[in-house]
Amino acid sequence: MGSEASDIDREDALTILASMGVKLPKGTKIPAVDLDKRLVQALDGAQQFSDVVAGLKVPLNPSKWPKWDSSKPLLEAVSRGNPAEAFANAMNKAHRRPEPSTAKEDTFVEVRQILLGFSAHCDQGHKTFVLRDSREEWVVVVRIVDIFSLGEEPEVPVFSLLYRVITLPSNTTLQDYLGALFGMTAVVSISTTELERKCILKLFAMNSKRISPEYKPRREKTESSHRLSFVLPLGPLGMRDLGKLNNSPGCEICGKRDTSKCTQCLTVSYCGKDCQRADWQEHKKRCRSLKGGTWHTMTFSRTSELTAPSVYRVIINRYDSLHDAKQRIEKEDLNVPPPNIHGDKAFLLKFQISLNQFGDDTAMLLYDRQKSFQVYWRKREDREVFAEGEKAITGKVRIYRWARRVGDFQFSVCFDRAPEKDPVW
Repeated sequence: MGSEASDIDREDALTILASMGVKLPKGTKIPAVDLDKRLVQALDGAQQFSDVVAGLKVPLNPSKWPKWDSSKPLLEAVSRGNPAEAFANAMNKAHRRPEPSTAKEDTFVEVRQILLGFSAHCDQGHKTFVLRDSREEWVVVVRIVDIFSLGEEPEVPVFSLLYRVITLPSNTTLQDYLGALFGMTAVVSISTTELERKCILKLFAMNSKRISPEYKPRREKTESSHRLSFVLPLGPLGMRDLGKLNNSPGCEICGKRDTSKCTQCLTVSYCGKDCQRADWQEHKKRCRSLKGGTWHTMTFSRTSELTAPSVYRVIINRYDSLHDAKQRIEKEDLNVPPPNIHGDKAFLLKFQISLNQFGDDTAMLLYDRQKSFQVYWRKREDREVFAEGEKAITGKVRIYRWARRVGDFQFSVCFDRAPEKDPVW
């Protein structure tokens, strides 16, 4: 079957990323190396690797960590989700939609279900698994070696495991092969798609490189060629991760250094005419809606009239996990410019008017789809441009407009050209 990492080709990587919410432009020519980096970053974001191992030295030696308290249910500790998924799950149950899904767009959701399956069966004392599909041409054998604990409340379980990819001989059934390999040992069979197996193997391979050679768990006689790895709980990507991973710092198509912007709308950049032509089918709706628009520079603030210059807060929306919300409460210095995940690219900015402030006290709350910032725009500090915003929002509570970051505390906004349709945030 070849090595696990090389089994993921370009189409596979794009499909897995899309199933995680990272949707790159159709026809993207982003180099394979950069595409792989983005997939690694996405998988690390899903397992919150940097947060979980914060303060630990890589390569990791799990033998120095405390063991997981077996009285604590693993399934509960591994479960991750967000309000958007909770709503989707409720709708699926209401319409009695079949599970699990084999649709490619559900690949990462099903990969997370595999880990939940590991947890549920470990709670019942089962530690050996085989990931397969109906064809059974190749399978992944996994044994959970041990389970460790990291962090304080909520503790994070870390599954130490040995795994191996097995290509079945044409004259051997999976049942006979596993019988010869494991004898009477109970093996839990988990149905997967080929792409799901490739995705979880990529995750195993990434984490395998992070284990110290000092960590040497006991192996069975049949496990001499198994590879050692670990896996952390997997959740949906939060909006900050999605914002970074969906952003292309260079050419919209290939990611190379951009040399020019679209002359019609000035909202996207390309390295040359070939990439611009390749992106036209995707870009033309936005381009035509912005053509001829007037851009205004506006100044914003990170504080409202009621906000102290230094506060504790966490921004959570329907895509953010509630599992570790307490850990993400940070003290912010609101005199420091907010992060700029968009670079000089255009993005949709949401304007929400205050219902309890009038006259010179009128203000609007502004934020992007990723919730990478939350800022305020006050009338008394930007009267002329604020009048354009009031004109656009007349009769409404909120509007969406294209914007670009042009300074630490400044946006350039096109008020007289609305998007074709309001997005669902």
